[in-house]
Amino acid sequence: MAKPVKMCEHPGCRTLVAYDVRYCERHRKATNKLRYHKRMYDSAESKYQQFYKSSAWRKLSRRFLESNPVCIQCYQDGMICKANVVDHVIEIKDDWSRRLDESNLQPLCYRHHNRKTRLAREQRTK
Repeated sequence: MAKPVKMCEHPGCRTLVAYDVRYCERHRKATNKLRYHKRMYDSAESKYQQFYKSSAWRKLSRRFLESNPVCIQCYQDGMICKANVVDHVIEIKDDWSRRLDESNLQPLCYRHHNRKTRLAREQRTK
């Protein structure tokens, strides 16, 4: 008796595959490549992502924003704007040991944080 078949699970593909297989041969190879690249990305970034999700960072950043509610850059420009983000002056990618050092933190609004992050990313790629 023949195995039951179904369509490949890749969107738009109508190739029939065995019922216990998810993708046709063409899309199985493409899916494996995507999984490999995703794994590589996850392993490279996971250290930093895990840190920002840690309870130590969440507690520290919440406490820091409570005691420093004004964006430091806006204040230096003569405006008072609410700080939304706790930013590392020296990024943790540059110095991992200062990740929980309060002297390395500054309160920023979204605008200034995004600008600083963009400039740091550009410097890193040069």
